[in-house]
Amino acid sequence: MPMKFAFIGQNTLGGIEDDARFARENGFEALEFNYWGDFAHLTQETVEEMRRILDRHGVRCSMLGLWGWNHISPEDLERDEAHRMLDRAIEFGRLLGASVLTTGAGEIPDAPLDRKVAAFARYFPPFLKRIEKAGMKPALYAVHGTSFLDGIAAYERLWAKCPQVGMKFDPANWRHHGDDYLAALRAHGDKVAYVHIKEHLYIGSDLASEPAAGLGDIQWGKVMAFLYEHHYDGYLSVEPHGPVWSRGDMRRRMLLLSKRYISQFIL
Repeated sequence: MPMKFAFIGQNTLGGIEDDARFARENGFEALEFNYWGDFAHLTQETVEEMRRILDRHGVRCSMLGLWGWNHISPEDLERDEAHRMLDRAIEFGRLLGASVLTTGAGEIPDAPLDRKVAAFARYFPPFLKRIEKAGMKPALYAVHGTSFLDGIAAYERLWAKCPQVGMKFDPANWRHHGDDYLAALRAHGDKVAYVHIKEHLYIGSDLASEPAAGLGDIQWGKVMAFLYEHHYDGYLSVEPHGPVWSRGDMRRRMLLLSKRYISQFIL
């Protein structure tokens, strides 16, 4: 199957309506939704209306993201609340028909990596089974969103315990963190469950802009080469980001320009 285009949608019902219409009219197959602390206030009624909007426009949900909740916290109350949110995310992802559920791996401040991996392996397997039973792929994110995954070595230690966990891959974030995103993708592209299309443009070492894909420094052709080599057939989700390209008319230009550029690599 060919890779499919999605983009990060707004979280208000009116914004979702606008984005779903725009997606349908411009060849995007799905919308992605992300929540931080505000997820605690998301209701089932709202999620059900989100699904009705998507269905009305013939658009799917590519991913549901849950960020900032510490699933391996050493504090019982904090960890229990994070787990309650994760259970809600699994149910809401099921209602939305999401393909992937992504969250952070959690964090234990100042603890060695082995302790963090052991905590994840203790707490997460039941959630991984529930995610898969709900029809979604589980994915974890690095360097962001309350996650001890600070590079490919941490993923490798985690995969030794939980090989079924996928990776949400954002080459711009990896580069900005100082990691070799192409080497990581070449070695472990088989673990990629979801891809973000976000561009970074540097002047010297300064991040000067986050424009449409192809207008910056990320080597998208090489990224796509390794995705093909690992038979990736999931979503390519465009992420409008930064103070200029994430708002108003510039957001829509960013979405269209990114899709046009990346489309040259899609059969």
